[in-house]
Amino acid sequence: MKINIVAFLMLALSIGMSAQNNGAPAAGSKFKMPNIGRLYGKIVDGSKAPVSYASVILLKGDSVIAGNFTKDNGDFSLDNLPVGKFTVKVTFLGYKTIQKPVVINMQNLEQDLGNLTLGADDKLLKTVEIDAEKSASEMSIDRKVFNVDKDITSKGGTAMDVMKNIPSVTLDDNGNAQLRQNPATIYIDGRPTTLTLDQIPSDQIDRVEVITNPSAKFEASATGGIINIVMKTNSKPGYNGILTAGVGTNDRYNGTFALNIRQKPWGLAIVYNYNSSDNPVHGYTNRTSLLNGETTGYLNSSDNTNFKHTFQMGSIAVDYALNNRNTLTLSQNIVAGDFLTHDNQTFNYLDQNGASLGSGYRTAYTHTQFQNYTTKLLYKKTFPKKGQELTADIDYNTLTALSPSNYSTTSLDQWGNALPGQPNPALQVNNGSNISQMYTFQADYVNPINDSTKLELGVRSNYRPSLSYLDVSELNYNTGVYALDTFLTSHYKIKDLVNAAYINYSTRWKRLDFMLGMRFEDSYYQGILTDKNATFTYEYPSSTDNIMNSLFPSLFISKTLNSKQQWQFNVSRKLNRPNYRQMMPFIMFSDKSNYTIGNPNLTPEFITLAEANFSQQLNKGNFLFTLFYRNTMNPLTPYSYPSLTDPTVLITTTINGKQSNTAGVDFTLKYELVKNLEATWNVNLFYTVIDASYEGTSVSNQGSNYTTKLNFVYHFPKSFNFQLSGSYESPKVIPQGTTTALYFADCGLSKDIKKFLIFTLSVSDIFNTKSRGTNLITDQYTQELVTRREIRYVKFTVTMRFGKADASIFKRKPQQQQQGDDGGFF
Repeated sequence: MKINIVAFLMLALSIGMSAQNNGAPAAGSKFKMPNIGRLYGKIVDGSKAPVSYASVILLKGDSVIAGNFTKDNGDFSLDNLPVGKFTVKVTFLGYKTIQKPVVINMQNLEQDLGNLTLGADDKLLKTVEIDAEKSASEMSIDRKVFNVDKDITSKGGTAMDVMKNIPSVTLDDNGNAQLRQNPATIYIDGRPTTLTLDQIPSDQIDRVEVITNPSAKFEASATGGIINIVMKTNSKPGYNGILTAGVGTNDRYNGTFALNIRQKPWGLAIVYNYNSSDNPVHGYTNRTSLLNGETTGYLNSSDNTNFKHTFQMGSIAVDYALNNRNTLTLSQNIVAGDFLTHDNQTFNYLDQNGASLGSGYRTAYTHTQFQNYTTKLLYKKTFPKKGQELTADIDYNTLTALSPSNYSTTSLDQWGNALPGQPNPALQVNNGSNISQMYTFQADYVNPINDSTKLELGVRSNYRPSLSYLDVSELNYNTGVYALDTFLTSHYKIKDLVNAAYINYSTRWKRLDFMLGMRFEDSYYQGILTDKNATFTYEYPSSTDNIMNSLFPSLFISKTLNSKQQWQFNVSRKLNRPNYRQMMPFIMFSDKSNYTIGNPNLTPEFITLAEANFSQQLNKGNFLFTLFYRNTMNPLTPYSYPSLTDPTVLITTTINGKQSNTAGVDFTLKYELVKNLEATWNVNLFYTVIDASYEGTSVSNQGSNYTTKLNFVYHFPKSFNFQLSGSYESPKVIPQGTTTALYFADCGLSKDIKKFLIFTLSVSDIFNTKSRGTNLITDQYTQELVTRREIRYVKFTVTMRFGKADASIFKRKPQQQQQGDDGGFF
């Protein structure tokens, strides 16, 4: 009995001492208080209205003990709390932070904190009002940022769908992004990527950063600018995720699963995406042959093509915080694709009077499969000084692709009979394959010397070896055996190495912000045609005589006139190296009447970019105005000419022109027309002058064109949102002619249910007008070519979000779950 009394007294004494010692057990004590405390209350604003989704966290020093978000009625509850002295911190964008000390002990395990009132932060609210417009035209010293998370028409799609609504961005015939009509370099989370836009799921994109004139920090080959796709991430403790499923016309199916789990020191992100579609499209080519200005004949062809593709993407990333300022991230990304293309082409040859000279048809079947693997190890170190950090990463990427094709061509005379003396149909088999790798090392250091001065340093090395085969065989009807066509067959190796270092220095002088940069790049390229014993190389700098060809300076100047106005000027020098398709002197078969061949004599083009920007915040919106200029020396210029042996075949190659110049205006306006109706309008005006010639033939051209995009978003009651967008690209000049006009419109309707479920119905290309084409005009021929990549489709998508703020998700027992599981991470 005495022993029990003594034990009871010792237990009571230890509890009392723990309560008086901030809840910590006495030194050497094995007793631990259970986490049974609870704090609850309600968050309201100055008008006593409830504030939903405000962040409420419990702190002990700098450590987060628990956290949650308020419900729609402003209520919050923090459960399973330890005893001790803490601080309750309440934050919500545009309001002053609340910090309230609390003590949890055995006498006050459950406490009602009452109604906590958030006071408006006038200074912060001004910032918030500006931030609310960032989706249209936030402008920093080197980029513009567009928030795409609420883009209705891109839900359940790919990054291609996202780009349709980004100002100044267009897509070419192959779905590649162009920025002010120049090929853009795609980044993901600040690093170059081998993924194409149709391999990036739109539901995982948080925002798009458009860098029209990259500074010296970025690779010099980004001559068309950079589009940095920033993926959704989670830095809050606990877990969140997204589950998306969609179905549409043309056998469109998509699904996405993403899960983020974070509890220090660990973080885990898992993503899987599936996307498939079936696109039947139509195109045609009409060509007129000329001699001394007189018509000598016609070629008309028509294509009916079915594109069926399937993409699967999976990624996993693991973060580990070595301590508060050092983090390691290991990630693995896998993309697999399966493309089936079935093409039926008919062609007719006519004389100058329109009488038939012959005709035929061709069927082509191509099955392309690829696997792309990317492994990345990232190290990040931060310092006590705000903004100072060091990052270093090593990337390894490998791509394997197989692309077998079968062609069957039937040629007929003017009466529709098989041509004598030649195989009919002519059968051809192409077996293509590619194995490429990429090794990248990059390190960047940022040191903010003071509030107005910053130093950035970095190095980068990128090595890309690849091996490609294209074996072309034709059936010999006499032997019944396929024989290799050595003229069309090609085997080649590529070695591409670029080493770089840069320095950026930012400072402020008399209310002007400056960023001066210099980048040095050493490049080596070697292409080997292994089956033809030919080698093509270039190296910059090859000697000290052309060292200047490896220096790429940049200068950015900006000035904030007031809280609503800012102007900026920038200029930089860039380099665009010819790729293997432009250099390799072998024929890449397109169709019976079109071939492409490389030019081994190409040299890089050097580009000077300059911009002047002005941004203005309005009461109900903002606008951004840009004047831009682009000068290109030795421009890589496409050139087409009839074959000397068969004038019905058009050969396209690449040449170095003398120079080209483009000047223009870029204007973006976002404005709230009436309550709940927002409009975003973008216009680009261009004037281009091309100066080029080939073997004495001038291919110079000049002219103006424009592109425009208009996007409306209307917010209906009960969380319904409607989006309508349209785009128009006028004909633009190219070296031997013009492109045709491109125009289309999309729309979408979404319903948001408490930020948990989102239903989206969208229509792409409402009027089914999205076709592309070119009109070529030369002394030897004129040609009209029209193609399509996809046709109109309707898509329905359901998105479910989930998540919970929980600082110790792996430490809680199942019966001790926090309340308020409301997906508030979003």
